[in-house]
Amino acid sequence: MSGKKLDQPKINLITMGLFTISCKKATYLVSKKEEGKLNWIESIQLRSHMAICSLCRLFEQQSKFITKHAKHLHSESSLSEDQKRKMEQALDQVQ
Repeated sequence: MSGKKLDQPKINLITMGLFTISCKKATYLVSKKEEGKLNWIESIQLRSHMAICSLCRLFEQQSKFITKHAKHLHSESSLSEDQKRKMEQALDQVQ
């Protein structure tokens, strides 16, 4: 019976090691998640980390905000032909 109790902690340590990630890796996975490129194990790792780390949850919120607004700005922004010409002239003067 004592053998079963000894085996259980080993399995838990293996499982914990598999799902425990650093904040550095979590922020990388947040970026990867936004691109839709997380595999199932990374998804589990990220979710388990987010459950315990408020700073990484904040990072994810900020990252989503920036991505949302950057896409919005990009879709609406373009230079007029006059602005492009003025910019080219300014660059020519610098060179």
